[in-house]
Amino acid sequence: MADDYFGAMLVNVSSLELSIVNLKTGTQTERVKSTVAIGENIYNHEEINFKNVADAAEALRGFMQVIKDYGVTHYELWGSQALSSAPNAEFIRDQLFVRTSLHIKWLSLGQESFVRNEAIALHFDQYHDLVKDHAAIIGMNSGSTTLSFFANDALVASHNMKLGPVRIKEVLQTLRATAPNPVDVLDDYINSKVDDFYRFLPDNLQSTANEVILIGASPLNTYFIPRGQVSYTLTLKEFAKFAHEVSGASNQFLMERLHLSEENVEIILPVVLLIKKLLTVVHAKELHLVNLNVLEGLTTDRAIAAGYHKYHFENQILAAADDLARRYRVEPKHMELVRRFALHLFDQLRPLHHLTPRDRLLLQVASIVHDIGGFIDTHEHYFHSDYVLKQSEMLGLSAEEIQIIAAVSRYHSTRTPGEDLAHFRLLSPEKRLTVAKLSAMLRLADALDDAHQQTIQKISVSLRTNKVIITVYSDDELSLIRWAFNFKAEFFTDVFGLQPVLKQRRLHK
Repeated sequence: MADDYFGAMLVNVSSLELSIVNLKTGTQTERVKSTVAIGENIYNHEEINFKNVADAAEALRGFMQVIKDYGVTHYELWGSQALSSAPNAEFIRDQLFVRTSLHIKWLSLGQESFVRNEAIALHFDQYHDLVKDHAAIIGMNSGSTTLSFFANDALVASHNMKLGPVRIKEVLQTLRATAPNPVDVLDDYINSKVDDFYRFLPDNLQSTANEVILIGASPLNTYFIPRGQVSYTLTLKEFAKFAHEVSGASNQFLMERLHLSEENVEIILPVVLLIKKLLTVVHAKELHLVNLNVLEGLTTDRAIAAGYHKYHFENQILAAADDLARRYRVEPKHMELVRRFALHLFDQLRPLHHLTPRDRLLLQVASIVHDIGGFIDTHEHYFHSDYVLKQSEMLGLSAEEIQIIAAVSRYHSTRTPGEDLAHFRLLSPEKRLTVAKLSAMLRLADALDDAHQQTIQKISVSLRTNKVIITVYSDDELSLIRWAFNFKAEFFTDVFGLQPVLKQRRLHK
């Protein structure tokens, strides 16, 4: 089979899935699902049961046989973020590798949300019309829910909360054994969690009405979306009627009405209660069910990387970083100037650093968020930036990329990786070098606005045999900037072997 075909495999908490897609046309050739629930108890803080590993390995070997039968030579295996959070996840990954020779790439929540957004943008016909005004993409997986808000055809915010149908189902099971009115208590539980999450959103988002695109609501998709279709639009009245029927129905009725298996019927009430609350808080106008999920997102992302789509979605990553910076009250003028200087340095120093376009994106994100630790304490704020970033789910970034950005932010100020080796060694040698190079450039960019006064608005960079000449254009006195520049330039010299030299050119002589 041609190289245009790609096999994507995903191990979830409750299933394993395979999709074989023609990347050039976007046509799905094969879709296989195994109901092996390898991590069904992880939300009770239990380890993955090793008895399930053999079943999962058998399912994966079956997937590989399908891939071989189709003649597909390009394929990848991913594992969901929820599964990677299990205490023994790395042991399970190694066991599956031993049994199948397949290496699982763990996804972050930010990656899962990002690739779903890509799939919706390219495969849901109404997407571009909906996001021209105000729209919210609600993406649910087993243990969490992501809300991405759009306005004027651009992402404005993306937030994740640790509340998903499987996690809620386990709470319901506990309530049925302990509470006289479990459904009412569960409804209150969901309301409190969503309200607590929603109060951290910007004020304007809390009052704006949205068209809602819902993904990950499998029971609703199965019931409402016609076979062979990707989406279905529900009025709020239609959803309210459906929710009312479901809330008081027996499991047997739900299995027959919604065509659910005995294993999946327990998930319908948590899904409906969660959606009901979310539609209220986002002031939903209409509900668009879309039957696209992480697996479709992964194949879409691979097609984009292969050059089969002209659309690129890095602006969503940057918009999410801007949203995080606003949340932690980063000073916007300083942030924007540092970003501009850092990117100019990156572009002009390509002969020195040999980094990738993806590294440029990471530097841009680090330039946006490097000062977020100042929200906690301006003293040694870089330590706080490192901590906050490691605890944040950043849209479109892998766990390793978040570690890189956190490290670059940690080292943008007074400390350097060489002074903090215990922390620095958490990354591979190759990534340590990337951190060092990005940190060296960000340190210089930050030094050029050390007083946060924007006294320099323009710079130029030129390479000499043993020096990097950075010419700044300003009529102001730059004593503090010269001092900060010379101090921070020492690490640049250590990394690149060239000494940065600051020269000033007056704008008005």
